[in-house]
Amino acid sequence: MYSLKEAKNKINFLKLELLQLAKETKNINTKKILDKSQELDELIVSFMKNQINYR
Repeated sequence: MYSLKEAKNKINFLKLELLQLAKETKNINTKKILDKSQELDELIVSFMKNQINYR
């Protein structure tokens, strides 16, 4: 069993850990979104070049 002070410290520590994990997850997801967006842009440009060359 935790004392009140220990419980408060543990709660604050866990809150900080959760905030840090949320930031890391956001950064990971942002990078994945940017990578996929760039991949899509490259595919669109490639498609457009092929259409121009086809005409």
